[in-house]
Amino acid sequence: MVIHWRDKMSVDGGVIDNDHKHLVEIINRFEKFAADGLSRDEGMEILYALKFYTSTHFKREEGMQLRANYPHYEDHKREHEALLAKLDAIIAELQAGPDKALDEVAKHTAALLQHWLMDHVLNSDLKMKPFVAAMREDADALEDLGAIDPQA
Repeated sequence: MVIHWRDKMSVDGGVIDNDHKHLVEIINRFEKFAADGLSRDEGMEILYALKFYTSTHFKREEGMQLRANYPHYEDHKREHEALLAKLDAIIAELQAGPDKALDEVAKHTAALLQHWLMDHVLNSDLKMKPFVAAMREDADALEDLGAIDPQA
């Protein structure tokens, strides 16, 4: 199943959404390869790219949460850590497993990633939306203050 980005998935209309769109692309690419018969090298390449990009995204998202005083930061961070641990386990399984198990690992991984991404974005990340909006409003208010001539 291909994941399509929808506006209802939008968290910030900016960098976090762009990260999520890129993660959707990586997961869709993994699923396509899995459906077509994934080689070990293809699987490892995509999983390493996913792990790297996911780690980078999580740092960005957690940084935004801290700046926005997001009250669910610790729980959210634990969800991120759990996915990274799962990715490590899948990478280890793919490296060590027999070739005949590649298709099974690939299908299981594609399903896990789709479910995790959709569940995480729709149920966890969207909870940040009002905090990000408030942070943006505060920044806009400060910008408006900067337009005032202090000499007047």
